[in-house]
Amino acid sequence: MGLNRKPEFCFITPFDYVNFAENSNTHLTLAHLVDSNDEYAAFYHMCRTVNDYIIMDNSAYELKEPYDTEKLIALGHKCGANAIVLPDYPFQDSSVTILAAEQYIADFKKDGFHTFFVPQSNIGDYSDWTYAYNWAANHQDIDIIGMSILGIPNAIPHIDPAYSRVVMSQRLIDAGAFNKNKHHHYLGLNAGPALEIPSLLRMQTLDSIDSSGPVWAAILGHQYTTDADSLQSVSKLKMPVNFNHPWSKDEATIARIKHNVKLTKNLFENPEDVMPWYAQE
Repeated sequence: MGLNRKPEFCFITPFDYVNFAENSNTHLTLAHLVDSNDEYAAFYHMCRTVNDYIIMDNSAYELKEPYDTEKLIALGHKCGANAIVLPDYPFQDSSVTILAAEQYIADFKKDGFHTFFVPQSNIGDYSDWTYAYNWAANHQDIDIIGMSILGIPNAIPHIDPAYSRVVMSQRLIDAGAFNKNKHHHYLGLNAGPALEIPSLLRMQTLDSIDSSGPVWAAILGHQYTTDADSLQSVSKLKMPVNFNHPWSKDEATIARIKHNVKLTKNLFENPEDVMPWYAQE
């Protein structure tokens, strides 16, 4: 599928801090921001020209429903996307999301996009979610599988959302169902980056993951610390992210952003610098 890259963290930022997104060669863009901000779309289109890989989400999480497919395709071209997230429907039977995918896969492929499928299910229906996962894992025209911070906790609500994706990934491995030939993108974070990422990397299930957390935490005054298990000293940051937050000339804010970005990248590049126990095991 052409996405043969080492595991990466995709930094999502308010637009005026978008230069920090350049800390990754893989990016996740948001369709509603591509739609409303021409400069935002142009930035990611420029990233595509230097061989970065651009995933455009369908903004269903933010808008509570996805854009129609014709609009998604137009927005994908606008931002230079390599892949677009197919319409998905949280809190509904897996068949709804699968039916939408079956309806629109050919349209996305015809316009040159890789397809990104996000398994969904009814609340508490683990079997329904795994049915959707298996459908995608065995479908030759699905390129990327999205491991959602909404869909997976929804499927196994007795597991804390902060690490439910680690549990789900291990369950799939134990069942012999995890398809390592597919690219797996973990959508967002439900806690600080060090809670999930080290386990997912060791399990070799994570190809890419995105979050606004490192930058947004810094803007709100939180500096990551190695004294906290997740690097983040608060369990959940104020939401939603204000993508129109103005650029700050405050040197302390910029220093916090750089610090948080560095610690997050080190989870992938030098994990022993962040977690000394990592090298000892």
